Amino acid sequence: MPGVVCTKLKILIIESDSTQEEVADYLGLAETTFNRKLNGKSEFKLSEAKKLADLFNLTIEELFFLKPVTKEETKSKAS
Repeated sequence: MPGVVCTKLKILIIESDSTQEEVADYLGLAETTFNRKLNGKSEFKLSEAKKLADLFNLTIEELFFLKPVTKEETKSKAS
């Protein structure tokens, strides 16, 4: 996960008055596993990304991409 996304996620955690431990518990992860993912040393699974997006009332695209991904871009990359 790029550094910008890691920073964005850390900011969202702080702004929501949550702790990394609480978010790790929400995802069903050990805190050390969550920290590895949060620091870009490991990737989030799609199911974890969806839970994070739901937690912060964002789409996966808003959380993990710097610009919105259009349906056309998704279709062209899937081909």
